[in-house]
Amino acid sequence: MITLGIIGVVAAMTLPTITQKTQDKQTVSKLKKVYSGLSQAYLMAVNENGTPDTWGAGGMYEPESHKIMAQNFAKYMKVMRNCINMSNSDVAINCSEMFSETSYYSTFRLNDGSTLIFRIWNGECTANYGSSKPLQNVCGRFAVDLNGNDKPNEYGKDVFTFYVTKQGIFPMGSESDRVVTFKKYCDRNKTSDDTNYIHGMGCSAWVLMNENLDYWYCDDLDWNGKKSCK
Repeated sequence: MITLGIIGVVAAMTLPTITQKTQDKQTVSKLKKVYSGLSQAYLMAVNENGTPDTWGAGGMYEPESHKIMAQNFAKYMKVMRNCINMSNSDVAINCSEMFSETSYYSTFRLNDGSTLIFRIWNGECTANYGSSKPLQNVCGRFAVDLNGNDKPNEYGKDVFTFYVTKQGIFPMGSESDRVVTFKKYCDRNKTSDDTNYIHGMGCSAWVLMNENLDYWYCDDLDWNGKKSCK
């Protein structure tokens, strides 16, 4: 009986970890799939319409500009629900409660259940966010909510952010990112946000390149050092 009790305790301790690791692998797989689809859509949009700086978008305070960016991607993706021209309340029901404010975002939902949320920053694509050429030609960003309105709806868990640039789509938090850095915006011990960016927004590049969400489980990860908690 004592042995069985010990086995039960060990199982109770290890099963949640195994379950979480399985969920993490599913998150990595789905994010990579969505990223691939978006990258292909970007190439098709550029082939037909030119680079984003020629799409006619303006600034971040122009709702129509968010729509322009979203529409140029939606044309080349498997859209289940198009919320681009919906009201705030309808967007909240059909696509995203978290990003339902149409003055700031434009959204649509894919057949796989993920929701894409677009926001233009600079229609001329001249915003500078890093040391690489693409990050010196940023047009705006988009977020991917991998499971729509289902919880947890948290950056770095099921919501991941990317830059849209003149050269393509690039995940936030990469080694060349000088604004939304992995160290500052993907730290499990930091809970406060600043006025522009939110904790968890710097995790996307890590997930795609290192294929884990270990930043939730240990504190010493770094682009130039340890890449997992193992």
